[in-house]
Amino acid sequence: MTEYRSIAFVASEVPQAQDALRELNSRYGGVEPEKADVIIALGGDGFMLETLHRNLGRATPIYGMNQGSVGFLMNEYLSLIHI
Repeated sequence: MTEYRSIAFVASEVPQAQDALRELNSRYGGVEPEKADVIIALGGDGFMLETLHRNLGRATPIYGMNQGSVGFLMNEYLSLIHI
């Protein structure tokens, strides 16, 4: 199992993605994508593809969480506030 020591959270501009970004940064902290062991992309499929394109050539894994209107490429996001 891979252990990630530094996580970068990136989000689209939609309000729900920005809310998730604040929640995750508050709970886990975060680093700039260039310094991360893993990147968490919060948004829809378009934002996931944009994040993948922006990080081409790097070996950093990118994990997508749906916070957009279309999320076929994304995983479900459950806010800790609502659990």
